[in-house]
Amino acid sequence: YQRRVRGQMIDNFCKKLGTAKVAERAGQLYRQLTSAAGGRTHHPSLQHPQVKVCICIELAARQNRLSLEKPFLLKLAGIPQKQYKTAYAVVESLLKVKTLVSFDQLGVQFTCSGLTTRASKIHAYYSTRLNKRQAEMGHKPLDFEVPLYKCAAVIAAAKMAKSKVSQKDFFST
Repeated sequence: YQRRVRGQMIDNFCKKLGTAKVAERAGQLYRQLTSAAGGRTHHPSLQHPQVKVCICIELAARQNRLSLEKPFLLKLAGIPQKQYKTAYAVVESLLKVKTLVSFDQLGVQFTCSGLTTRASKIHAYYSTRLNKRQAEMGHKPLDFEVPLYKCAAVIAAAKMAKSKVSQKDFFST
């Protein structure tokens, strides 16, 4: 019974969001999440099935390179944006799914396309240098493919070019 209800919820939310073609993939992710969590959830916001459904739909849409209306998605989830982001990160971790962001995507999104090459070079320089230090200290290398590091590289490139880019917009991504 619950499986059918969750499937209906996924279908209804996908229709409302205009992403009906990702409903099957979102259902797969939801089932993986349920089995990965072992029936338990690691975050209080994940106690609500609509939050898990919304996150699985967003992951499925991102995998298919579809965009979603974030405010409407948050309204469907029924929790504040900060809680949603934290729950999203927990689900990504549980499902071992990474959200990759390219410098070109960041350049287009924040109208600074001319800075992507410079940002890429800054990112490569610091990731190589810092991972070398980590290895010297006997620590595991850091994952610099996390969107936060790429955003920081674009901000650094913008500062070097004396271009104005809103840092608030970057870190709300």
